Amino acid sequence: MTAKIDGWRNSARIVTTEPPLHPCGVPCIGLKEEYGFHEHYTSCSQTGPTIRGIQAYNAEIEKYLNKRNGKNWREKYQSEMDLLIKNNRLE
Repeated sequence: MTAKIDGWRNSARIVTTEPPLHPCGVPCIGLKEEYGFHEHYTSCSQTGPTIRGIQAYNAEIEKYLNKRNGKNWREKYQSEMDLLIKNNRLE
């Protein structure tokens, strides 16, 4: 239910238990905002029920983002993110 409420409020988060591999700061945050979500990192050591809750939440958010951005939004987002990361390393 929390994920549906976050979608209605346009405050979707993708919850992850892995830290970002290539943080690129403000440009990456801006790209995520363009696609309608923020990332929320929680520690790696989670219990089974918590992990299932995170998976259920993310599945609902994924439905929201598919509706908002179109079914193939992930590929476009990932290519834009890869470019941002590459450019950030070169600066």
